[in-house]
Amino acid sequence: MINRPLYALGLLIVTLLLTTGCNSFGKKTMEQPRYTILHPDGTQVSQADLLDEAAQADVLLVGETHDNPSAHHLEYALFKGILERRAKSGETPGVALSLEMLARDLQPVTDEYLSGLITEMHFMAASRPWGNYGPSYRKTLNLAKEKGAPVIAANAPRRYVNLVSRKGKAALEQLSPEARSWIAPLPYQGASPAYLAKLKALEERFETKGIKETKGIKKPTQHSLPDAQALWDATMAWSISEARKQDPKNLVMHISGTFHSEGGLGIPEHLSLYDPLARVLIITIKPRQKNNPLPSFRSDAPIREYLIFTE
Repeated sequence: MINRPLYALGLLIVTLLLTTGCNSFGKKTMEQPRYTILHPDGTQVSQADLLDEAAQADVLLVGETHDNPSAHHLEYALFKGILERRAKSGETPGVALSLEMLARDLQPVTDEYLSGLITEMHFMAASRPWGNYGPSYRKTLNLAKEKGAPVIAANAPRRYVNLVSRKGKAALEQLSPEARSWIAPLPYQGASPAYLAKLKALEERFETKGIKETKGIKKPTQHSLPDAQALWDATMAWSISEARKQDPKNLVMHISGTFHSEGGLGIPEHLSLYDPLARVLIITIKPRQKNNPLPSFRSDAPIREYLIFTE
């Protein structure tokens, strides 16, 4: 039986957190950020130019630093701008929002919220929201709700990524058919040599600094990291490809950490297996180091990538 006093207390806490999130969003995220957009050829371009190209893609992979308020502001502006451009072309909504921040097993509750069947309070109580959901992602998700745009709960449930880290990817075969539907089809592709080198560089950075965690990134575990990380990337890529099969006319704008897509590694590699004909564009948003000159940037990779430095 439900312990009603505890249940009521839990809902009260969620309500307070949600209210705090709303206020926090207004104070931190709505301030106009200062930023510089670099074209793949290294030249500076306007947000309008970026939006014009982005609106023509099939899949837009937006990489962020999770604690960067300016990145969240830009993501909202990108999503809004693409919705407007697709609407002018007669495609409504024309865009689906895909999120690393929601696991695939949360798709039913996400759809219930989008359709108005459940309140935002109950969505928050049931969706395991990230601690910065209120100031960082709430407004963008609610814009999708307002415009009738699908929201894709794209990520692998963290418990299964942890399972791989503890027992190896073979342990996933022991999951029920329903549980396996919440991750990429087995067996999923492992990390590429280039991605492995990137992971190794990350591990060495942690070892050099003698730290366990920075900006939300935990210290890698040497034996488990590649397969666990690949499960995240493969599952998000699979979710994007499945959404495109359901509605090929929709552009899918996916938001995740920069590590999952920067340089065409991670999600783009898996997406090329699941949806090889998709026209993919990458936007990587990074905070600029104070008092440092703007770093040079040029990308000749097959997948076009824009780099945005926020102040």
